[in-house]
Amino acid sequence: MDFAVIIPAQETNKYHIFGDLAPFGDTTLLEWKISQCKELTNISNIFVTSDSMKIKKIAQKEDVNFIQRVNTNTYTEIILHSISNISQDTILWTNPTSPFIGKEDYKSMLEQFHNLHDNDSLLSVAEKKDYAYFKNSRLNFEKQLSSRSDLAPLYIVTNGCYIIKKDIALQAKSLYGEKPYLYNLDYLSSIEIKDISTYLISQELISMYFKRDLDV
Repeated sequence: MDFAVIIPAQETNKYHIFGDLAPFGDTTLLEWKISQCKELTNISNIFVTSDSMKIKKIAQKEDVNFIQRVNTNTYTEIILHSISNISQDTILWTNPTSPFIGKEDYKSMLEQFHNLHDNDSLLSVAEKKDYAYFKNSRLNFEKQLSSRSDLAPLYIVTNGCYIIKKDIALQAKSLYGEKPYLYNLDYLSSIEIKDISTYLISQELISMYFKRDLDV
């Protein structure tokens, strides 16, 4: 499959003063993600997009492509600008904040995407069987409580991976179309760093990630 990997990166964000350059193991979140993607495809297919000169230098050091981010306040424009700079037909968009999505996850998602018939895109989710309310109304259970195993599952977008054809992404102005396939990740792979708490927890789970890969 002809595909490109796009990794958006920021020098600072809400969960860490160094953003995607925050320490992770003996490297940074961004370099960790680049190394995972290098196990998946050739460096010529990997693109880092950012407005940071520090991140540009890392991309150059890692021998991957760099896309200078447009000066805009909307993430949609950032997405469209990045995708417009790609020649490949298929886009795999993945974030450094999902450090436990590795080669095997990506390969499985790409294979699933390649075999899709009724869906126009794929996005990674985490299945949750919990009692949920939305706007003070029950979402997935009746008045009488039952076992969690009997609940209709909720699917939470992990923001870890999106796969879509370039033309559909540009038309939809989004990383997913009208009929996305929801790819359910296991617990470790589904972890997204969204705040300092999940960042610290992720640091403690690095050894579990390597152990899982050895068991595959």
